[in-house]
Amino acid sequence: MQDQRRQAIRALDESDRPHLYWHGVDAAGHVWLFETVLDDGGEYWPVRHAELGADGLARQYSWHRMEDEHGFLAEGPLYPDDFGLSPLTAEEFATLWAALSR
Repeated sequence: MQDQRRQAIRALDESDRPHLYWHGVDAAGHVWLFETVLDDGGEYWPVRHAELGADGLARQYSWHRMEDEHGFLAEGPLYPDDFGLSPLTAEEFATLWAALSR
């Protein structure tokens, strides 16, 4: 099952579908980044997700690394308005993703 999910996310990530980028900060001080792909139904499916916790540790998830002991790539569509997320450009997302990879 996990391999099928990984392949589905990889296919979305590598598709020509629109990729949209988001960021937000929650009340606990966590910084969230999402790269989503828009599906036929207008839903945003996460293909990359990063967070910087209050502990200063960065966590990143994608089809390359779906989960660890701290979290996982979302298993359903993301609704940016529900989480107070703001849009980013692809360039802004790439810069922040790279910074969290260090």
